[in-house]
Amino acid sequence: MKKLAAVLLLVMVVAGMAMAEGFEKGKTLIGPTIGWGWGMGFGAAGEYGVTDKIGVGGEFAYSSFTEKYDVWDYWYEWKYTLIGVLGAGAYHFTPGKKFDPYVKLGLGFFNWDAEYKDQYGTTSSSLYLAGYSSGVGYAGQLGARYFFSPTMAGRAALGFPFVFSAGLDFKF
Repeated sequence: MKKLAAVLLLVMVVAGMAMAEGFEKGKTLIGPTIGWGWGMGFGAAGEYGVTDKIGVGGEFAYSSFTEKYDVWDYWYEWKYTLIGVLGAGAYHFTPGKKFDPYVKLGLGFFNWDAEYKDQYGTTSSSLYLAGYSSGVGYAGQLGARYFFSPTMAGRAALGFPFVFSAGLDFKF
């Protein structure tokens, strides 16, 4: 009985070691994202391993924040909303390892909206952001994943869609 238990334990250890961790060719990583920068936001990210070091994928982001101003007996506020969709390619520096640093570059659509409201009920959408805020643009990201198991990783990144973001990715 002890020999059977030892053999089963050995098989489980070897099988666990055989399951690759980290970024892999032919595997998909998908997961939710929370971010900070222009207010707290949320989103999702996905990536497919084209080669051992190159991945392609996309991200979605939503963020909103409000700035309120009080000037003597008058108040007004601006509410800003960002919605972004990005298609990107990523280069992974240490594929197949638990710690997976990467750099990502992509092209996407970004929609910034600004809405004004004051104490008298006056509201309007702002055009002052339109010159540089909405439309097609490029974005970059520097990030890393840490694989807790062969199929689950924590992710942290600087760059699109937030200043700083964190997420949990599932590999299948």
